[in-house]
Amino acid sequence: MNFSKIVLGSSEKSVFVRSDTSNHREKGAVGCDAALLVGDLLLNFRSSILIGAALIASGVFHLTWLWVTEADWSGPLSLRKPGLFGVSAGVTVWSIAVVLTQFEPRRYDQQLANFLSFGLLLEVGLITLQQWRGVPSHFNRTTTLDATIESAMLGLILLVTAGIAWLCWRSRYLQPMVESHAVALRAGLWLLLVSCGLGVLVTIAGQINLAQGRLPEVWGHAGVLKYPHGAALHAIQTLPLMSGLLCKLRVLHGAWLVRSAAWAHVFFLTHALWQTLHGRARMELDLIGGVTLTIAGLLILTPLLAIARRLALIAREP
Repeated sequence: MNFSKIVLGSSEKSVFVRSDTSNHREKGAVGCDAALLVGDLLLNFRSSILIGAALIASGVFHLTWLWVTEADWSGPLSLRKPGLFGVSAGVTVWSIAVVLTQFEPRRYDQQLANFLSFGLLLEVGLITLQQWRGVPSHFNRTTTLDATIESAMLGLILLVTAGIAWLCWRSRYLQPMVESHAVALRAGLWLLLVSCGLGVLVTIAGQINLAQGRLPEVWGHAGVLKYPHGAALHAIQTLPLMSGLLCKLRVLHGAWLVRSAAWAHVFFLTHALWQTLHGRARMELDLIGGVTLTIAGLLILTPLLAIARRLALIAREP
């Protein structure tokens, strides 16, 4: 059944959707109280917080080492891979824990968070291991060990993707929260799921390329296979952060502005898919590639201008 109420002191609606069999205790709307969120995370999802921190620390270490040594940024053996994968997986682990604090509580929430966290930790660990061994982590079946590691990474991603799909399904039932935050969580989760699915398809496409004697990272003439995979991967961070900022600044029509940002991610993803599938580099634009990119830019500009306008008004206040 659907429950809607108005949050006092805010122009935003609070949305609560739950099942009739839930034992969840209703409480005030959430989504803007950072102190309550941090307390919930530390109390119930400490393992995920620590794993996320370890992944980010590993990523920052490798990226720093890459910068200090002035090593090559590109290539399958670059420190860039454990660096970017570490940071990306770490913030995703944190985001999953945050998402679970916004759902109706379930007895298995901690176990689910730990399962997804350890899955991403193992995947990044295998990528890092291969880099330290001096061999490519992806599209590498040179030896039995390399083939086993690549298969294990694909299996881990499939398991994590299945867990994220379950989170998308569960996002129908949220705690009371401002509407913009509910929009951000749901859109961010679905875009994360699509991005993970594209990651699996990228792996399959790369293997097809290898079998045909082509480079595994390139599709057609110059299409970058990893481009669509990463285009909307971090909407699960950007959209809730934007919602929180809009809420904190008390910007009007927050839900509409977050929807605009979500559609910006969708159009940017569409642009990335169009470019790659047609064998074009990221900025080798045709009419459709240029139009979708322009629409994405205009859509994300709308909430950014609203935030800038609100900050300017606050700065003028005595």
